[in-house]
Amino acid sequence: MAHHDVEPDPTFFDDRLKACPKSVVEAIVRRNDVQRWVADISKVKKKDAHLYQPVASLLTAINQTVFEHLQNAEDKDSLHLPKRPIVFLDHHSHIPMHLPIGTVDDRPDIIGVLGREHGYKIVYDGTCEGVSYHCIETIVDAKAAQATRYAFNIQQARPFRPGLFYLSVKPGEFQVVYSSPVGIGASEHKPWGDYASLCAYIYSLYVPPEGHVLYDRTIVAQEPAGSPLGKPAWAIETKDGVYSGASIIFFGNSWGRGTTVFQAKRKEHSVIIKDAYIDCGHRNDEAELLQPVHEHGRLPGVVRCITAEDVKNGDDSIISQMKDCTFTKKKRRMVLADIGQELYLAKSVNDLLMAIYDTLEVHRTLARDCQILHRDMSIYNILMYPVSASCTYDFSKDAPPLIDDVLHGELRPPEKRTARCLIVDFDNAASLVGAKADAIPEELRCRTGTPAYIARAVASGSLSTTGGSLRWEHKMPELSGETKKLYTKLYGEDRYNKYLDSQDTIHGGGVPQETEEETEIRALGMTFYHRWEYDAESIFWTMYAALLRVVPKTSPKESDRSRDKLDRHWKKFYEHTILREPSSEDSRDSLLDQTPVAFSASFLPAMRQVGLLIKSIARHVYPSYAVMTPPPPHEDHLHEAMQRLILQYLVDHRDDPIPLVPGKLRPVSCGDNPVINRGAYGTTHQEQETRGEKRQRGPTDGVHAVRLLTRSSASQHADPAALGPNFDIGVWMMQHIGGMEDQG
Repeated sequence: MAHHDVEPDPTFFDDRLKACPKSVVEAIVRRNDVQRWVADISKVKKKDAHLYQPVASLLTAINQTVFEHLQNAEDKDSLHLPKRPIVFLDHHSHIPMHLPIGTVDDRPDIIGVLGREHGYKIVYDGTCEGVSYHCIETIVDAKAAQATRYAFNIQQARPFRPGLFYLSVKPGEFQVVYSSPVGIGASEHKPWGDYASLCAYIYSLYVPPEGHVLYDRTIVAQEPAGSPLGKPAWAIETKDGVYSGASIIFFGNSWGRGTTVFQAKRKEHSVIIKDAYIDCGHRNDEAELLQPVHEHGRLPGVVRCITAEDVKNGDDSIISQMKDCTFTKKKRRMVLADIGQELYLAKSVNDLLMAIYDTLEVHRTLARDCQILHRDMSIYNILMYPVSASCTYDFSKDAPPLIDDVLHGELRPPEKRTARCLIVDFDNAASLVGAKADAIPEELRCRTGTPAYIARAVASGSLSTTGGSLRWEHKMPELSGETKKLYTKLYGEDRYNKYLDSQDTIHGGGVPQETEEETEIRALGMTFYHRWEYDAESIFWTMYAALLRVVPKTSPKESDRSRDKLDRHWKKFYEHTILREPSSEDSRDSLLDQTPVAFSASFLPAMRQVGLLIKSIARHVYPSYAVMTPPPPHEDHLHEAMQRLILQYLVDHRDDPIPLVPGKLRPVSCGDNPVINRGAYGTTHQEQETRGEKRQRGPTDGVHAVRLLTRSSASQHADPAALGPNFDIGVWMMQHIGGMEDQG
């Protein structure tokens, strides 16, 4: 891996570090051991390993003097002063313990940890082992790329520590770096004889400069009794009270929203606690968007917010900002009343399809009745088998019929009208209030979503005009027999007839009477904005990805030929990215354009009929309806088409649900776990794998960061320029993670 440094900021020592008092620096310079360690470090010319022991000893010696000085300060509390000083230990042979989710191969050369009464375990080669991630205060590494990658993972594993100072070192010089939710910044390279700079780094670990929050005091790590370095649980203070014993089930981009999701107990039920760093310029707050959803009664299938608040240390909100204050984030906390399981834990194909049906019904209800467009429908945000904690919500009498009502031919009372799905994470949602054809809000013109599942038009930033997207051949599906009777009994004849096509329409829209070239030219002049159908397309990609990977109970061992077909399909999800510049091309078009035979062949034999269903839905997803003349009159036309096809399948296959092995996935050769949810809002796929081979996050969550940063760059809610001075963070991350492909 090539060596890359974080681009230096000449003002870093003035803006990002707290200068150590001159008298303390002078006392440190006079120490004979400090001078000896600096001399030893200066002798190292090439081999990085020769730096570990003298650098650790030097920093520990400096730290002793700084800590003794701070112990005599008048206001120790405001300095975040711990009971014991930080000690620096050679750690290059070992991986820190107890990453909350997954595994990585991180081996920081040197770690800075708080001193402990019984010390740390030193092994035969003089290195330290067995240190838990939550104990790490800072790191030192001889490779800048690795140091940055390690910092990314450490921040995810320490939700009570918003910021992290660390050192990148090499023979002759060092560089101080600060990592936070607004990105990273680094000092110029300094020679080892620059005592003032070294002391400023150590001093700032205790006394950070204004605007640099090192601790969130509302979260406390709870180490297991009798195991002080064991995997911690978390005690979290909220307006709703203190939740103890919380566990981390998801974490996001350390340089984005820094989202951490905990699961905790509320009496006999579980709740979700979601922490995130929200852009202060963000138009909509997730809790504010959810409030009107359940204002007139609980809408089934949508996560509910119990409390929401700015997270504070005392009276001060936890804020992270760029040095020029052009980009500011504040930490927000929500307690959510509902949890669910990821789609890969479906017990049967029919269960999964019923969850997707309800997702489409709930999503169109949100857009129509609540004027909220989610804009990030994905495997992460569509859950099934929801379980709810008790909270003070009445049930909505206006909730729509859901799949269980339709299949049983009877509308359940509101209090029993549960959904098969749970839609979560409204961070990227937008209000549709005021959105008219001639006045589209700027927010809807911005692109956001998760790359593997994002709609093609949103990924490209333009109306799709390639290949089959300009073929309008498939009218709104018509139901037959028992399926039509069930549909009209619950929804009524008016809704059924509302979406039917005439002889001259497709989904209610008109086929352009012009050449494809003329349509393409006209599309170039049309304004892109996020339409309802784009979220429906994201739901399609999510359903397709999940069904492609699940394993029926009756499946024999898969052949190499079958796996090759799966790999070719999965690669389209794995490699898909959000384009920086508008383009009409999308790498997943080839999936939509397959023949029914080819489409079905990518599924296991027991699921070939499911493959044909997905193909039939793909025919309706493929066209670019926005360029029709006129376009479809109903914004939820694609929702309707997808639901009709799913309903027809469910009725026709009532007696063949295709039981699945929950959590077992067909193996793929590329991009396995970054696309799979590593745990959000409930039971995780990883928990189901403890009986078999353990799935790694690997080699690092920095891989996932590339995808998330790509996502951020397409969203108005994150400013890539804020992630570091004068460099392209997407390219930079690819370099710093060793040129690995964008995988997640």
